[in-house]
Amino acid sequence: MAGGHIHKENELEYVERLYPANHYVLIDDKLRILAAVKKIWAERVTTVFPKQGHYAFDPKILAETPPADVELAKISDPLNCNLATFLKKQ
Repeated sequence: MAGGHIHKENELEYVERLYPANHYVLIDDKLRILAAVKKIWAERVTTVFPKQGHYAFDPKILAETPPADVELAKISDPLNCNLATFLKKQ
C-alpha cells in the first residue's frame, strides 16, 4: 500500500483468489486504473468508463490514456445495459 492508498491494479491477484472467474468487468471513473488493469488482465477484462466527474473530460487524461472498452454517459447506465454489452469481443 503506497502512500496510504490502495491501488486497485495491484490487488488483482487478491480479486482472482477471492472471486475466480474467466472474465471480469471493471467500472471506474479513472482511465489510468482501467488502462493499468487492461494491461495486466488483457482480454480477461472489459473496462467500463462512466464519463462523469472531473476525470471524464480532462483533455490531458483523455489524450494520454487509452480508451476503455465501453464508455457510458453516467455511472447509473450499467443498470440499462444487458450482460452482452460487457462481454462482447473487444
